[in-house]
Amino acid sequence: MGYDPNRRCMKCSRRNGFLYYCEDCGGSFCNDCIVSEKTECTFCNECAHISVGTKCEKCGKTNHLTAAKRYLRKCPSCSSIRIKDIPKKIAGLSSEYIEAINIIYSGLDIIRNFASSFSDIVNKAKYLRRERFGLYPNIENNLIRIQGQFYEITQRALRLIEKAYQQISTDARLLRFNQQVTIDQLPKIDRVLKTIKYNTQGYANLINDFLKEAKTELANVNELVNELREYITYFDEVSDKFEPEMLELKIAVVPNVKVTLPDNRRKRTGTIFLTNKHLYFLPSFKFIFRFQGKIRAIPISMIREVETKQRKLFSSYLMINIPDRKLMKIHCSRTELDHLNFLFGVLFNENEGYIISDPYFIEELRTTLDYSVLREKVESRIKDLKQIPFTQIVSPQQRQQNIWQRGPIVNVNAESNETKQLRIKLRAARDTLSQLEKAFEDRNITPEIYFARLEKTREKIISLEEKLKDIMRTNTGYQQQAQQPQRFSDFLRNIR
Repeated sequence: MGYDPNRRCMKCSRRNGFLYYCEDCGGSFCNDCIVSEKTECTFCNECAHISVGTKCEKCGKTNHLTAAKRYLRKCPSCSSIRIKDIPKKIAGLSSEYIEAINIIYSGLDIIRNFASSFSDIVNKAKYLRRERFGLYPNIENNLIRIQGQFYEITQRALRLIEKAYQQISTDARLLRFNQQVTIDQLPKIDRVLKTIKYNTQGYANLINDFLKEAKTELANVNELVNELREYITYFDEVSDKFEPEMLELKIAVVPNVKVTLPDNRRKRTGTIFLTNKHLYFLPSFKFIFRFQGKIRAIPISMIREVETKQRKLFSSYLMINIPDRKLMKIHCSRTELDHLNFLFGVLFNENEGYIISDPYFIEELRTTLDYSVLREKVESRIKDLKQIPFTQIVSPQQRQQNIWQRGPIVNVNAESNETKQLRIKLRAARDTLSQLEKAFEDRNITPEIYFARLEKTREKIISLEEKLKDIMRTNTGYQQQAQQPQRFSDFLRNIR
């Protein structure tokens, strides 16, 4: 690459062998006309870039650390500080283009990070069910729903990358980095690069928007999973004291509560362990060091009523009625009281959908989300886009020479009726597939109908394509025989 050394300065109109280029207004100025001012700058903690103002020019984060004053070049026309040496600007055009194309990878990274988070949560949830935790069956339901949403999102992303590729490739064909670039071409090249960067960033932003709802739902599932994981530590700490029965499902743990037992009016501090069959209370004592007392167990079936008692001067408590007019009181914070009320409501109404009925159902859930087709398509399109500005231009003389080198032209316009019918059927099948995908995307048909019709339509398309290829292969063999150049010996034999 090179630049035009005879370019004039846009301000003083004098010729100069070394000029500066403004990326905002597209002007080129000499060293005498460029404004140099001492300006306060800020330092970015994220990328260590020094910028003017509080916003980092490289990563976009807000800066609060003031850096030393620096002399910055400013454009005499628009006062912009985006001033570049023209030789360096031209030499870095290809790098700017590659960076703009690589932004598409950020959309793929969003997909990859979401799939990784999903896998981690599924593994944690499977471990919880293996440990016989039965609360929140909506964990499995939500994970299955997220799996279906992810498939829809990858299909939309596949269609989107094709549209983005068509738009970006059209703009990229305006760039020719294998030729000499002059100063006059820089403003146009800059506009094309900005358009390409806008389209690539738009693709990544749309992928993020597609996953917005699924991310929110996955975050809610993660909160439930983390809550149950906290309970595991408490059960593990007292595993030497007691272990729920094999048929019991662990529900929750409420630590550091004060409990008044039916046979003792003294308040005892300890931990409540809830299963779907029993309420366990493990008192703890502190004398030089902490130790646990004897475990108390109350069957859930014996609990008649749970009532919250509100008191103004003293803390509120939860009163549990047991047969024979026995009462058990639990003193804790308001948040813990509300949580206990919710848990007892779950235990008294097991058919309400708060406790799992099949702890092994989650084992059928796939741990990983498959996006290999999207990854291969994105990588292929990025590779093609990176090669477009560096392809050679074929001149009209070379194109005419290539035509003469191909040999005699054979008239093969005639196409059999069978081939025409196959093409019509193939086009109709592809239209049916696109309409089916659109109906599923608009949620006009159920997933069962969609997948059943999708499989049949794809099989039909593959069958028609194979038949068409066989016919074309047969015709190609005939055409190759017709296009073979006549040998000189055959020519002489025909003359005789």
